Amino acid sequence: MFILSRRTLGLLIALAGIVCVSGCSTVNEISGKVATNVHNRLLDFTDPVSAGVGMGMGASVRATNFVQGGALFTLAKNSFRGRQVQSPINFSPEIGLSPVFHLRSIDAPETGFDGRAVVAGKTLVDASEKTWSDWANGESWSWIPARSDYAAHYDRHLYDVGFSVYALVGLDLAVNPIETPYELADFFLGLVSLGFIDLAGDDHSWEGPRLLDTVAGK
Repeated sequence: MFILSRRTLGLLIALAGIVCVSGCSTVNEISGKVATNVHNRLLDFTDPVSAGVGMGMGASVRATNFVQGGALFTLAKNSFRGRQVQSPINFSPEIGLSPVFHLRSIDAPETGFDGRAVVAGKTLVDASEKTWSDWANGESWSWIPARSDYAAHYDRHLYDVGFSVYALVGLDLAVNPIETPYELADFFLGLVSLGFIDLAGDDHSWEGPRLLDTVAGK
């Protein structure tokens, strides 16, 4: 009968331990990368969507900034656009029907948000009391404002399509059809390439047992 010496037995046990540790490390790495990829794809899928919840009364609908209307006021609202959590908005009344007349003001200067207005087809990006003059010639008024200017310091985008419904508590939901094709392409390319292709450059990466945010920012 073949009998293992204590030394040989010890070496075999040590080797088995090394293999086990190596295998466990590989399993953890693979599972971590899979979980990170799933997390990134979920974020990519929500990027063109904005949503919010809060307190208020009324309703409004919008098919871009140029066709929107309703009568609504919110007392408090928290919202996010895709992976970006936005600052809370306090009292914000909205009334009118664009392109004739539509105004949404935001009484929360500490958040950095501005209101928006549409009068006879022209859009006022910063609807403060100081900018209502010079509708015909003022630089603040434009027929088609730049998307980046419109979205800056505001919780809606120029081409958002969505609705808001409030009855003491309520919901805002919108999608941006202009940005959606790009965001969906980012989602599907990341999905089929298992995360190796990141069109928007906004994926998180797996670094050991925790996620490190490597978002460069859009």
